[in-house]
Amino acid sequence: MASFKVKRPSLLKRAVFDGYDYGLVLHFVQGAGRLLQQFGGSYIGDADHPYYRAWRIPKAKLHTEPEELFTKLMELADGQCKESYESFIQKLDAARASPRLDAFLWGMKLQLFPLTDGGALSIGDYHPAVVALYRSLRGLFLPPMRGWRLDSSLEFIYEQLIAEVGLSEDQVEISGIPRALHSDGTVSVESDVVSLKVGGESPERSAQGEDGANEVYLADVPHMFAHTWEADELDHAIEPFSLYDYQTVGVRFLVTRSSALLADDMGLGKTRQALTASLIQAKGGRILIITLASLILNIEREIRLIQPDAAVSLQTDDPSCQWVVTNYERLGAFVPVAAGFSVMVIDEAHRLKEPTAECTKHAFDIAAQIPNRYLLTGTPVLNREAELHTLLRLSGHPIGQMQLREFCEQFAGSKEFRNALRERLADWMLRRRKDVLPQLKGKHRQPFSIEMNDAERNEYQSILGGADTPLVRIGQLRRLLERAKVASIVDRLCQMGPDDKAIVFCEFKETVAVIEECCANAGIVTASLMGHHNGKRRQAAVDRFQEDPDCRVFVGTTKAAGTGINLTAANYVLFCSLPWTPALQAQAEDRAYRNGQLRPVMVLIPLVESSIDQHLWQMLLSKQALASDLLEPEQAAEDAMRQLAAVA
Repeated sequence: MASFKVKRPSLLKRAVFDGYDYGLVLHFVQGAGRLLQQFGGSYIGDADHPYYRAWRIPKAKLHTEPEELFTKLMELADGQCKESYESFIQKLDAARASPRLDAFLWGMKLQLFPLTDGGALSIGDYHPAVVALYRSLRGLFLPPMRGWRLDSSLEFIYEQLIAEVGLSEDQVEISGIPRALHSDGTVSVESDVVSLKVGGESPERSAQGEDGANEVYLADVPHMFAHTWEADELDHAIEPFSLYDYQTVGVRFLVTRSSALLADDMGLGKTRQALTASLIQAKGGRILIITLASLILNIEREIRLIQPDAAVSLQTDDPSCQWVVTNYERLGAFVPVAAGFSVMVIDEAHRLKEPTAECTKHAFDIAAQIPNRYLLTGTPVLNREAELHTLLRLSGHPIGQMQLREFCEQFAGSKEFRNALRERLADWMLRRRKDVLPQLKGKHRQPFSIEMNDAERNEYQSILGGADTPLVRIGQLRRLLERAKVASIVDRLCQMGPDDKAIVFCEFKETVAVIEECCANAGIVTASLMGHHNGKRRQAAVDRFQEDPDCRVFVGTTKAAGTGINLTAANYVLFCSLPWTPALQAQAEDRAYRNGQLRPVMVLIPLVESSIDQHLWQMLLSKQALASDLLEPEQAAEDAMRQLAAVA
């Protein structure tokens, strides 16, 4: 009797790719759904959808962990399906080679509403392409409404959704009913609003003598003015601080004004310049520094570098201290005591661009009582003109007194308008780029400190006191520290200028995937490289980063990406984890700092406070000094001084 061989079906029937996600139509395998959900997958269960029964998987997962997913799926299939890893990857490659940009747009609906204080509100279904568009427009996500606030016209947003995202006209609805955005992130229709006032005096009291529940206002800030200094007096005041020439120019710019925006490129020492200017300007008075919670210790270090015996209070007001450093979340506590300060410095000032945010309101209440106000941000501030309006108001600049709508009519929407605005801001904003400063050509390392949150600190202590061998615990701690650094690193990447590119080195492949995902959510295009990638993919990633101006970040493991490739398109290098030797660190840095590099390279090194990070950094510095002492003793001394000055 003849025997018949049963033909086994393929595991992956077909695949589609839209530039952000894959759609995988798989042969049914028991337990595959739970596995795919672990990889960020979602099942398309609508029978009318063109990719009904497909699993939608974020590209970051399939680009970083394809072998793991394939292996686990085949284990679940237990011989039911035929598929080799090569054929699985070929199907994904074929989908990526012929992307269907509209694959997952089916069924999406978006509504656009005008906002009473200018701009627009978008509510509805979302897709990574929509999120990327809204982030490129510098939109603000509103969690209570699951919507986006955008400082653009309804017509412009509508056109962009159709032209850039690919939505059809009937998928985007424009409403003529204005909405009011409140300080808690909620929205109401215009008729529900008691009053909405951004700027000027406080809202009028209601007939019952109580403020309306929905009122939002910003306190009036004194007009900015010029400070007069005798040339010799100012020279004598700046001389002790040993600044670069361009930093001296920055300090002069600040101290000759009661308010200004310092917008130098990341890595040029904005904080150092602002603190020096504040100390000079205060003339013994008190100074309030506002920054991110994760940067408070950095600020304290910077203060002590320019004034070793400084009296510094962190997060609380101590009247006996000249310096007080706090974070945005605690600003409300400083409103009653603000009049006791002579100077305020607002680090990462772009965080205050949203006038309805609670921290913005508190910042205005504080600024109204302090005569000298300096704002710092390395984020390019002229890409979205409307974002400047709140910062101009906070500074007391005359243009900030204009209504937002009038401001946008005069200064937004065309190159000519932007040029006119730039000329008007020359007395207020100072911005320098690294590539025009010859004294900075070369490679420069800049460590910066971050803090773990309470949960991370508890986990760190638990691992530290665990029963595993020391080597195992070190590995666990380094994995934890990488996770703790991701948010800070992505934040730095978001601050890059339009021509900047960065390499991010990680120790663990899961960190690569997380950074890729965070960058995608921020609208930053990445290329990646890990050890399991073949030579063809390795070269494709390098070529894309080097040649595609839209690809801004190259992220990979140090083992895979730290040798043998040329990444001179990058002018920033960041380490999620430090290599074990100076040679490995230098080798990785030199992917960017090598023949063909025409710009200065900034190496940014996040170090987690009170962790093995700091011990490893000191060990690397010691090893580096030892090697330099043997080879170049004079250079070693110079490098040591530069490294000490950079820790901030």
